[in-house]
Amino acid sequence: MKRIGIIGHIDNVNKIQKVIKNNFDQIEGVPLDIQDLIQIPTTALYLKEHMNEIDGVIFTGKTIYDIMNHAMHSHNPWVFLENDESQLQRILLTAVHKNGMKINNISIDSYSRKIIDRIYRDFGLTSEEYTAIISDIDIFSDTFLEDLYAFHKENCEKHPDFIAITGISSVYNKLQSEKVPSMLLTPNSNAINTTLHNLLEKIDYQDMAVSQIVVISMEIDTSNEYDMGIENEYSLMLRKTRITEEVYKFAQRIQAAVVETGKNYLLFTTKQIVEFETKNLRELAVLGSIKDKTNNTVSVGIGFGITAREAKANAVVGKDKSLKMGGNQCFVVYDRKHMERITQLDKAAGSSISPMDLSFKNISEKTGVSINNIYQLKCLIDIYKKDTFTSLELSEEFGNSLRSMNRIIEKLEQAGYVEVVGKKIVGKAGRPSRILRLLI
Repeated sequence: MKRIGIIGHIDNVNKIQKVIKNNFDQIEGVPLDIQDLIQIPTTALYLKEHMNEIDGVIFTGKTIYDIMNHAMHSHNPWVFLENDESQLQRILLTAVHKNGMKINNISIDSYSRKIIDRIYRDFGLTSEEYTAIISDIDIFSDTFLEDLYAFHKENCEKHPDFIAITGISSVYNKLQSEKVPSMLLTPNSNAINTTLHNLLEKIDYQDMAVSQIVVISMEIDTSNEYDMGIENEYSLMLRKTRITEEVYKFAQRIQAAVVETGKNYLLFTTKQIVEFETKNLRELAVLGSIKDKTNNTVSVGIGFGITAREAKANAVVGKDKSLKMGGNQCFVVYDRKHMERITQLDKAAGSSISPMDLSFKNISEKTGVSINNIYQLKCLIDIYKKDTFTSLELSEEFGNSLRSMNRIIEKLEQAGYVEVVGKKIVGKAGRPSRILRLLI
């Protein structure tokens, strides 16, 4: 059974779930609906923490795929439902024959000028017989959804005979609520089927390549105070010996072969082992252990590649980046376009970790509340940009009963993830409702 993450607006997430239920016995869908772009960081964190539990991800559209791909780099295969020509043709024909709309003038996103012109030519219209105003709004803007909504609304207000055509469900829903003539680009079952088959093929290919080579490049950091060029030979030898001991301990944990050259180390291992040791490339405890036990630091680069040469070259790029950033850091290089920084998290140092630092899974295990409920609560914090709610507000957002919501709150409160910060009267009568702060 393959576990597939489904990311996008709830409407299209549900369509994909339906296709999976009807046609793919070997797939279990993991829905992660995104109502607002402010949920992107939380969703990226969720994917990183559960990378080993999800075999691949399907996005409901290219826009959300591009935004998430900009926010993180995944080792699992990702695919998205493409807005192809047939989809736009279907929407235009539906507008004409089902809704009685004229399609000569449109405000549109998600398509290029070239594709739109080709479709209208196929309909037998010349360039003088139609007008298409195409959005060029930056999808990485923090106000992308608001700007896209304003783009369509303004065009349709200026030109009463215009139709807004969008591939973003939340924008479409807002346009509909404002009575703006609009159509939503939606994938059909065949497109979903084809994309899911492509994702399964990518997963099978990755399973065959699970032993992808990973090279780790480590270099001892130097400073003006401890420049290796001015140290005496004996102190240099002792210093190098202490660091080398820690490097080899780390190498043993990741079953790596080690090559030493001066103040540099190259460790050769596999993708699967490195991901396990670093908790899916989220933390590198060896940075802290070397600093604590030797009073020295190292710069580290982790390089991926199909060949050992490619992986080594990427590792050196990451190591050099760490050096330029001041040392005692690690950068992961998947290819020359994708680089991420790993933080040092040395739990052996005995530092206390607050509940807010724990992962969704740890919070779930500690409280008995499902991971999906923890994720949904974090999304509410992101969307509303606040961490205080009443139990009634939470139950309405979750769509469940107040009694069920109170049971969830009670479990979180007992584990220290909810605190009462005040009370307020809801309605004209009745007991005051507690104001709860979510500590997740």
